[in-house]
Amino acid sequence: MIPSFPLHVPFHVPRRSRTYASLRSRHVAILVALGAVPPALAAEQGADRTGSVDKTRNDRAKTALRKPVVMEHIRVRAQRGGTVAAALDEQRRSSQVTTILSREQIERAPETNLADILTRLPGVSAYSNMAGGQAATGESQFMTIRGLDSSYNAYTLNGERIAPADPSTRAISFDMLAPYGITAIKVSKSTNAEMDGDAIGGAIDIRTPTAFDFSGPYRKIILQGQLNDNAARTGTPDLGGVAQAEFARRFGRDGRFGVYATGYYTSKHVLANAVAPNRAYVPAIEAQSGVATLDQASQLTTTQVKYDLFTSSIKRYGGSLSLNFKGERHEFYALGTWGQYTTRIDDNQVGLRGADAGYGADGLYRSQGMARAQYFTTNDSAQLLTTQKLGGISHIGRWTASYDVFNSYGEQASPNTVEASMYGNGSIPGPFTFELANTTLPALVGPSGALAELRDQNFSRFWKTQGRDAQSTADMYGVHADAAYRFGNTILQTIQFGFKFSNTQRRAWSHPYFHSDNNFIYDGPFFGGQNWPYTNGAGPRVGNIPGYQVDAFGGKLGDFRILDRDWIKDTTVPYKYSNDPQGAGNYTRNDWNANTSTGSEKIYAGFVSLALRAGDVDIRPGFRYEFTDFGGTHWQSNGDNATGRFVRIGQSYGTPLPYLNVNWRPTALSVLRFSVRRGLTRPAYGLINGASTLSLDPVTNAILSVSQPNPDLRPTTATMFDFSAALYNRHAGVVSASVYYKQIEKFIFTSVSNANNSATLGGNVPTNATTDGNTTYRMPVNGRGATLEGIELSAQQTLYFLPGWLSGFGVNGNVTLQHSNATSNIAGHPDTALPRAPEMMYNLGFYYSRDRIHFDLNYNYIGTQLLSVNSRVPDFYLQPTQRLDLSAKYRFGWGLTGTLAMQNLLNTPAFWETMGKGKSYLAYDSSANGAFVQTGRMYLAGLTGEF
Repeated sequence: MIPSFPLHVPFHVPRRSRTYASLRSRHVAILVALGAVPPALAAEQGADRTGSVDKTRNDRAKTALRKPVVMEHIRVRAQRGGTVAAALDEQRRSSQVTTILSREQIERAPETNLADILTRLPGVSAYSNMAGGQAATGESQFMTIRGLDSSYNAYTLNGERIAPADPSTRAISFDMLAPYGITAIKVSKSTNAEMDGDAIGGAIDIRTPTAFDFSGPYRKIILQGQLNDNAARTGTPDLGGVAQAEFARRFGRDGRFGVYATGYYTSKHVLANAVAPNRAYVPAIEAQSGVATLDQASQLTTTQVKYDLFTSSIKRYGGSLSLNFKGERHEFYALGTWGQYTTRIDDNQVGLRGADAGYGADGLYRSQGMARAQYFTTNDSAQLLTTQKLGGISHIGRWTASYDVFNSYGEQASPNTVEASMYGNGSIPGPFTFELANTTLPALVGPSGALAELRDQNFSRFWKTQGRDAQSTADMYGVHADAAYRFGNTILQTIQFGFKFSNTQRRAWSHPYFHSDNNFIYDGPFFGGQNWPYTNGAGPRVGNIPGYQVDAFGGKLGDFRILDRDWIKDTTVPYKYSNDPQGAGNYTRNDWNANTSTGSEKIYAGFVSLALRAGDVDIRPGFRYEFTDFGGTHWQSNGDNATGRFVRIGQSYGTPLPYLNVNWRPTALSVLRFSVRRGLTRPAYGLINGASTLSLDPVTNAILSVSQPNPDLRPTTATMFDFSAALYNRHAGVVSASVYYKQIEKFIFTSVSNANNSATLGGNVPTNATTDGNTTYRMPVNGRGATLEGIELSAQQTLYFLPGWLSGFGVNGNVTLQHSNATSNIAGHPDTALPRAPEMMYNLGFYYSRDRIHFDLNYNYIGTQLLSVNSRVPDFYLQPTQRLDLSAKYRFGWGLTGTLAMQNLLNTPAFWETMGKGKSYLAYDSSANGAFVQTGRMYLAGLTGEF
């Protein structure tokens, strides 16, 4: 193997010095002798005054100037810090505001979830929701850039789009993406004309390795064990593990062919305890009962609270394959990835339900009776993502062409979701109130004897179930080609142009098991029994249902039983989609089709861009045009709760997108950037095409919440300005600052109201359903205008100047401060912040790497976020999330490295939703179980072998 240096050595030699020119000339001669660089190309580079290479001119089409960096059998040794320094160098040379997470940084993080790792980057945050219990896994699911909702980002894998399987959002669930077999992740906060235009927030590109990313044959094996302390302490399954194998090799004449492959399998068990009110708040003092909105009352109370234990079993498995050929003028590749994510989540809930509530003689609101109920729900998820890309890059004279065909398939399913309800006969006399002083764990206050009765789980017996199956898919395929022509030593350096076409086929459905999602009574009419009321269920008492006891919520609820999911599913799943004329009713076409939709979205795009140079200034103007053609069908009920038909909707629109990126590089180690561009975000598939989904009261079947689409949604557009400055040094260090401003039109947000508009429900409503003031309606709407402005500061530096072993220490940190303002279309609530746009985000990191030892300590903070805008009650907010993680590695030799890691050392909550911006009241969100969710700490220990 012959060692060499890259043509860029900015961390060692001043770019304009004679030493640099001499070294550069000798390196080019060596590369020519090795056959890695054609003589004509070497001469062309020798004539380049600065020798700079723009690696981000087109992420998919590597220009000839970049080619020597990835030569055969030559290890790049000129930069310190390994892949971290290489990532910094690519950031420095980028024409956009970019942050890159290197392979080395990904491997150092203790998390096994890619979304949580990405939060270490400036301006990047992650979140999960509780609608499907996802936050109960302790992992983040969706990414935001500079606080804009994740729907506003463009997501690519190896430069091509990832199919979004979730119909409710344009965001990509990072559940399917494990941090294994990834060489880098690039987050672009400003984009150019060559990139997809729907990136108001930014763009995230995940890159998998090829054999040419390694200096020779490469083999790696990871084995790791995991423990969740919250599960271990409570007495539920608590162990998990990781196994990964990785292989790379080059072969053929001069090593021109390469193969890379990896496969991984991960599993873990997590327990989450969650609390939330189960009924809307009312003023606690009678004198304030007539207030127009709840935020005008000094004190609130509720009559129902639910306490949940989520037991999660999580599995990820998948891999990637890369086949490559690199000749002198042509490169060809075939890339493929496959990832699967499955969760088995059991939600065991104890609900305390007040009865005969009202104001007493003292003017305080109380419940005269209280009942204990138990519920069980499966929140399983099965997600699949595959990507394939076949293409090449050709260098012919001054032309460089890039071309590929691609496919991405995403699938998201909730198989065999079953809900079970258990109640007692009547209620226990009180009076009772809930003590809300400790808002994260409301306590019931009442007579001691009555409280003792409510702690007995056998107060309740099994009554009924409900169930449903749901699935959504996205199958995207397309073709892309572009070409670039280099003019040489003129002001006009390059002209580039190209086109892209994609077609995404969508399908979504949700089938309730029984007519109108009705109650399937245990030993009821279907089995020849009676239509038992909830106060007199025919099933066993809770203590006699298969399962096991756990110690939950500090014993405040008394007995708490984790029920056996197989026993409960066997009471229901075998009878799904069947007629129950005396109980749930006859299963109809409306039941089967009411939540079914199909769609096709075609996107045609073309662009042209220029690369100009005037001294030390690079100017990149460009123009892109995207035309969107969407058509779809969804079921419309005839109103008789039995029949209906499929109706068609459609949208088409064109969007012109101009770009301008200016980069001034006064020295080899500094850069100032300015960017102005237009962008758009298309409405998510399910937000414009589909039927309504309901959340029902388990006793009365009253509608608690409704989520419904809006076929009149229009795309969001924006004008964005970015200005940044960065100063690098030759020891893998950087200090940077950015300011940005986004002017957004027609932003999409979720509105919440209590208006009774049940006519929109598509007929999929139980015949005995009622609606009242506790019904929450959610519908996406276009706002008017919005602005987002902020500043980012970031720095990282190895303390190389310290003596001896102290030089192994390093620090990194970043902070984002921003402000948003939006005008909604909700009467009486015109001004609001943008959803998911916290005012502050920051990371603080401290690390050590020297000889055999490496450790990382990282603290992440994401500020308060608006979740939904409400008309009659205070808005819902997500309280700040904080997390401290530690990982340590020791290299034993012989290619073996041991790892110890701890996640969430401070045991902070995974999710904390409140009504109002303060922490006084947990949010009453009837579509989710859990407003305050804790998942505990995760401990990891493992061994890695590289050969």
